[in-house]
Amino acid sequence: MITRWTDLPFVKDVKLASPSSPSPNMKETEAKQQRIQEVEKLIQSFCDLHLNEQYRDYAFKLWGKLSRKRTFSVCGGKAEIWAASIVHVIARLNFLFDRNHKNFLKQGLICGYFGTNQKTITSKAAEIRKAAGIRNGDSDFCDRDIQDTFSCVLLPNGMLVPTEVARDMGLLED
Repeated sequence: MITRWTDLPFVKDVKLASPSSPSPNMKETEAKQQRIQEVEKLIQSFCDLHLNEQYRDYAFKLWGKLSRKRTFSVCGGKAEIWAASIVHVIARLNFLFDRNHKNFLKQGLICGYFGTNQKTITSKAAEIRKAAGIRNGDSDFCDRDIQDTFSCVLLPNGMLVPTEVARDMGLLED
């Protein structure tokens, strides 16, 4: 009679890992946590010099969302490329590359700061946007003015107007 699962004949040959040895998953998790912290430090240092707190928060929020995805690995590649790409996504979503913007950034500034190639950053940024499901005017990563520009309100008469116009008309509360 078998009283424990270890008494089964096919289990006798199985070697169990000792509790003191770290599992491969623990090592992977530790490596991921180190990468997350490394990229956060790079984003923080760039934002301290060139961006305000709001854009820094958007960048951290995006990095957090991306690093929690199970289907997307953030452990590969250089940390500088990840940080530059995250900043690039936030800058692009908020039109910071527009010379008329009060927080204007040049793409070359981002690449120069992180020591990365512009084509690499643009490519990685597109990959990030796709993986995170980000669209223009995304409410999690854009200023309210930009959100209003890209979103619409359906009026009672069936007319669709941009949120910005509806606010100007006094149809929405601020």
